[in-house]
Amino acid sequence: MPRPLHIFAATLFGAALFAQPVLAQDYITGTSGGTRIWAGGGVQFLSLPEIKFTGVRGTTSVTRQGNTEKDFWDAGGSAAGGIETSLGNWGGWMVTGAFKGFWANVETDRLVGCNGSPTTCVVTDPTGGFTFNSATLSTKADRDADYWGAQAELKFGTGAPQEVKPEMYRHDYFIVGFDVRGIDQDNRIRSATGTAFTLRETLDTTYTGGYIGIGGEYSFGFVPVVGKWLKGQGGVLDRLGFRTYLNATAGFYNASTDYNGNFTGPVTTRTSTSDDDFAFIGTLSLETRKQLSGRTSVSLWTDYEYISSAPSMHYANGPADTTRITNTDAFATRTMLRLNIGLGSDQLYANGY
Repeated sequence: MPRPLHIFAATLFGAALFAQPVLAQDYITGTSGGTRIWAGGGVQFLSLPEIKFTGVRGTTSVTRQGNTEKDFWDAGGSAAGGIETSLGNWGGWMVTGAFKGFWANVETDRLVGCNGSPTTCVVTDPTGGFTFNSATLSTKADRDADYWGAQAELKFGTGAPQEVKPEMYRHDYFIVGFDVRGIDQDNRIRSATGTAFTLRETLDTTYTGGYIGIGGEYSFGFVPVVGKWLKGQGGVLDRLGFRTYLNATAGFYNASTDYNGNFTGPVTTRTSTSDDDFAFIGTLSLETRKQLSGRTSVSLWTDYEYISSAPSMHYANGPADTTRITNTDAFATRTMLRLNIGLGSDQLYANGY
């Protein structure tokens, strides 16, 4: 599968060309004029649809086995970076522009067995033209998934002073963005017992679309006792210098998927297909930030994502059936530790922050 690190690098390169010095402005969406860059890394959780290729013959039909599981705890490493710069005052809105990108890799595997009569364990090649029966199978499935994305967005700041914590939530800006992201899978399913076979497949989906959203600072100060003690003004987090923020975005996308499968065993076949679908992606991002100096801070940033359309393969059950791409939903969570750095002579945050 293609590793889209070049897209991530191109995002940062384009952002560097986009950045320019500007005059300092007060209370501009967390950036007090000038430009800030950030980079970080952490862990990605990605729950993808199951792979169901091998079968078990029952009395009247064949039931597909779950060669992989749809497990929210499938995890891997992630990295991200971005740049945001002030664009000035647009009709009373204090506007910033940003380029950002992320990349993550999640690998999973599962071993599934089958035992019975000489016709119990079933393998049908993806063309549907050949079906093989055996008394046993020991099927190992490996999935290697890259999840990546690049975004360009504008934030329209309300100009609300940010040096005072809200009791519940303070709305700081609106968000409008363009987004390209993808889930690229390399899968291998194989058995050395019974019907010996290997299926190697790529299943790549690219999402292209746009999103809108809101963002600001939140607090649990309105919650009796605990909220005041933990996150309210003068609470534990306040005394330690931590601030908490959120972004919420919703967008619509075209989801374009390509599948290629190479089956080797008693026969050798190849199968290719593609599909286009409409997808909704909703994201809630939570940030806990600690200022280190006038131009640096560190953040614990978590994205919670719902993807309405993720590819799932329906494999042909015989000559009258076809292998095709179907769609179901997926969930993703990405948590990273980020370092934020302000460029130039301007401080990273407004006075009184």
